[in-house]
Amino acid sequence: MVTKLLLIDDREAIREGLTLLLHTQPDLKVIADVATPIEGYDQVGQGEVQLVIVSQDLAGVGGAAVTRELVRRQPRVKVVVLASRCDEDAVREALAAGARGYLLRQQTAAQVFDAIRSVAQGHVYLAPGISHLLVQDHLRLHRGEGPEAGPCDRLSRRERDVFDLLVRGYSNEKISRMLGISTKTVETHRSHVLRKLEVHSMVDLVRFAARHQLPLD
Repeated sequence: MVTKLLLIDDREAIREGLTLLLHTQPDLKVIADVATPIEGYDQVGQGEVQLVIVSQDLAGVGGAAVTRELVRRQPRVKVVVLASRCDEDAVREALAAGARGYLLRQQTAAQVFDAIRSVAQGHVYLAPGISHLLVQDHLRLHRGEGPEAGPCDRLSRRERDVFDLLVRGYSNEKISRMLGISTKTVETHRSHVLRKLEVHSMVDLVRFAARHQLPLD
């Protein structure tokens, strides 16, 4: 059985290299590779894609935000996030957004193939060295402890997506295009973000992010 794949990465060389690599496997077929989330949403909306490999490092928007929108638009699609490094918060956010796998770019070709096949079969795949994060969370919950609180816990998932882009300096119009939502919806989320985080301006919001050592680029 052939698994139909979509690649989302804004670096052409990486898309081409990954496509060539995957084409060596008869059971894996890349039906499209695109540079932007919007193009990815359009491809998924056509209903042919079964599994999406999305870069964690897309310019301006994280893999979790793209994953969330992909799954919202096509709940049956499976998503694997491909990252340059292991970041605990990024892993948790990606899994919470609906990702079924988390790969690291330095993994071998054989591991990449195994990960894709595992996720396609309905399993969850985490790169070696990441699994301990879930074990720690499981043990914490088993002890009756809640998950470690974060500075943005009061935000909904969509509000967190908007927050991440706002503190990077993107306009409402740009965020609208990147997340595939209307400008009016972005404005609503922006208002909620400011209120929930108890800040009164964009300058305050950036200071909030810096104070809590949240990424600004």
